[in-house]
Amino acid sequence: MRYHYLVADLATGNVHDELPLRQVSFSTQLNEAGEFRGTLVLGDPRIGVREPHRVAEPGRTALYVTRDGVPVWGGVVWTVRYASADRTMELGAAGFLSYFDHRRVLPASYDPDVHDLTRVAVRYEGRDQAEIAWDLVATAQAHPDGDLGVRPPPPQDGPRVPRTIAYPGDQLKNVGEALRELAALDDGPDVLFDVETGPGGRIVRRMRVGRPRLGQQGSPHVWEYGANLVEYSWSQDAAGAATRVFALGGQRNDRQLIAVARVPHPAGRPLTETDVSYVETTDPAVLAGHATAALASLRPPVVLLELTVRADRDPVLGSYRLGDDALVVIRDHCFPDGARLPVRLVGMEVTPGDDAGEETVRLTVSPTAKDVP
Repeated sequence: MRYHYLVADLATGNVHDELPLRQVSFSTQLNEAGEFRGTLVLGDPRIGVREPHRVAEPGRTALYVTRDGVPVWGGVVWTVRYASADRTMELGAAGFLSYFDHRRVLPASYDPDVHDLTRVAVRYEGRDQAEIAWDLVATAQAHPDGDLGVRPPPPQDGPRVPRTIAYPGDQLKNVGEALRELAALDDGPDVLFDVETGPGGRIVRRMRVGRPRLGQQGSPHVWEYGANLVEYSWSQDAAGAATRVFALGGQRNDRQLIAVARVPHPAGRPLTETDVSYVETTDPAVLAGHATAALASLRPPVVLLELTVRADRDPVLGSYRLGDDALVVIRDHCFPDGARLPVRLVGMEVTPGDDAGEETVRLTVSPTAKDVP
């Protein structure tokens, strides 16, 4: 498998160079930006620019990863660090969601010379949550100099979930945070920033939104320990778990809103409690959704499962995406009677390997069955 690392103008998307990076790893996550790390050895004859320090200027450069010509990762270069001792330049990047962490939820018509922030807002009344997610990004890109070229995919079938949400201008909520909070609601939509090959071979930036979930249709992918599953780690953690969650909201009628969600019968477990803060939320229904979603993620015990899988065995890297369902089959000392664990892919970290180095893929998964051992 051949990996290529392309740098492009962040604003236009025009690719202007390819870098011979080493010690590369990159990750993607549902509802998060994902990260990239790579090292450029200066003096490498494959570097075609006269001034390497200008080749990946932070905040102005996009970075793409292709695998056998297929785009598999894209994002924004945010940090560059050069060490003269070994003539290496380290590049740090994050997925395109990270750009929207630097943007605020404001109407496209907002003009700081004309409008008072206390008098502007972005409001959604009974709007489908998937449409809200896309509109947040579209509104940010409608501002002057704000279009990153992120485009929506074709419409996806699925149930509509209406939400009523307001973002007052003086809260200066950042768009990335607004997207994450929307995704964190009970039955909130999956959000994933992705790249693909567009017309003429040009790399296109996409935002995919679930209704409410992203994922494949049909049979799950299968990984079996001892075959295409190289190793795994499995842990249970009840230290941060809770059977009752208090969601703390903002002020309404001079009182703080509080929503409560509880496991009705926690299978003989004693009551454990925690609280989560959403102090900018003033809608009771939205706050209740946060409480329910937090409870679902904190029900004891929290099961954590990470897989290291073969990239070259079925299902091969590129045939699965975040949000897909999978089945993990294990029989070993931990599960002597065997276990078949239904899971969902929520994170992926790829290490291409240098030259003849081994390509590895680490998957983060979440159990989809409540009776997972």
